[in-house]
Amino acid sequence: MCRWFAYLSPTEPSLLEDTLITPANSLAHQVHDHYLPQLIPHNPSDLHDADHLTTARNSLYNIDGLGVAWYTTSYADFERGNTGHSSDGLGTEGLWPAVYKAVQPPLNDLNFRSLCRNTETRCCFAHIRAASGTPIATVNNHPFLFGRHAFMHNGVVASFGAIKRAVCGEMSEAAFGAINGGTDSEHLAALYMTYLTSGGDASAFSKMYGVREMEEAMRRTVATVIETQKRLLGSKAAPNSLNLCATDGTRLVAYRFRNHATEQPPSLYYSTKAGTTLNRKYPDHPDGIDIAGRFEGKDVEEHGKHLIVASEPSTYKAEDWELVGKNQCVLADPVSKVFEVRDVAYEKGWDAEDPSAA
Repeated sequence: MCRWFAYLSPTEPSLLEDTLITPANSLAHQVHDHYLPQLIPHNPSDLHDADHLTTARNSLYNIDGLGVAWYTTSYADFERGNTGHSSDGLGTEGLWPAVYKAVQPPLNDLNFRSLCRNTETRCCFAHIRAASGTPIATVNNHPFLFGRHAFMHNGVVASFGAIKRAVCGEMSEAAFGAINGGTDSEHLAALYMTYLTSGGDASAFSKMYGVREMEEAMRRTVATVIETQKRLLGSKAAPNSLNLCATDGTRLVAYRFRNHATEQPPSLYYSTKAGTTLNRKYPDHPDGIDIAGRFEGKDVEEHGKHLIVASEPSTYKAEDWELVGKNQCVLADPVSKVFEVRDVAYEKGWDAEDPSAA
């Protein structure tokens, strides 16, 4: 399993250092430290077990690589000029993702620290990896980029090797051709982009789509995986853990999902309040530390609307965070003023048995 963090705001930039490094339970520290309020064991029968980290499908160590994508208008600002066109002939208006990936632990990566200290963004995807079979290499680190779209995953596609060829057969030529690594996660991303673009060519990766279209693409991605497993593996199909997140820099859709009757997916939380505590311009500190001069900044009421979706809370105020329920999705589109947390579509017959629990 892995850990990931997503920040989205239409107006309020966040400094990457404030969100990804400074807090005691920032993503950079979740390599080995964890904070999981409200969480129950993945199986209710294990309520007596005090080791919630392992029973809740949350890896103790996430040491196999990091990645961060942040959205910026720089490419659009410098490519459009007076012509309205980019050097490759494609429109570049709006936010586009830049990405940094490495295999060393984030707190020991001086380049990562420098980047975070000097980068602000209104949309950030960050991820630390716990490999599940594929090589430890930057090409296998999340987030995965397809044009202006970013995608990341925490969990595992069960028996991925057995369904990989069939899943690839469902992809568009453009999405399949954009896969660079070997993870189940990047193949999920390519499948998602196939459905989001209706099988379009690579130019479709530059377009923006409505949050309902993003939600439907995510639903079809999950459905294809499960139905392919059922078709090829029958009763041997095992449950999947699919905590997924996708954005185009302005909209976001996230899933917390596991197709088992009782077992819980990995942890996932959201907050529409914690951004103020994660921004040094505003009062308070993510660890509740009293620092001289901390309260000389802006009033909390001045902070712009925002959404954080993350594997774990990164501030000391547990009440600012809500646990996303099992098989629920989070939808956010500030443009059309959509914010929803609700159950995902779940088909009869999707439940699978966990062979490890037998």
